[in-house]
Amino acid sequence: MVLSEGIRKIGFRRWYERQLIESHLYLVSSFLCLIAVIAALEGFSFREPGWEPMLRIVVILGGSIACFWTLQRYMSMLHYAQYTAERSVCGRCSAYGRLELCSVTAAVPEDSPREAEESVAVRCSKCGHRWTLV
Repeated sequence: MVLSEGIRKIGFRRWYERQLIESHLYLVSSFLCLIAVIAALEGFSFREPGWEPMLRIVVILGGSIACFWTLQRYMSMLHYAQYTAERSVCGRCSAYGRLELCSVTAAVPEDSPREAEESVAVRCSKCGHRWTLV
């Protein structure tokens, strides 16, 4: 879920919690892929007749790619969640995560294949102080 949509629908704290849960599911998936790769490597031998060595190679390659992708996804989601959590403390009253969405501005980088990056302006629901979260 996108940050601005998450703050608007369920609030920052629940969005942050869901990001952490989802990112850790990617970590578990990465670990399971690693186990599959190790299991396929353990029984691998070119001396076996038939198609079984080729199947093990496919499992090793596919599992390795999936393992690296899910680990990268885990790291990026966790980093983004921590990045936003560090900036969700009100500068005036020091309230954590008590945010209301003010505005969202999409900035499309020129000559970039990446998606539009959003700038999220929030305000503290306790004291009304406004700042840009990301």
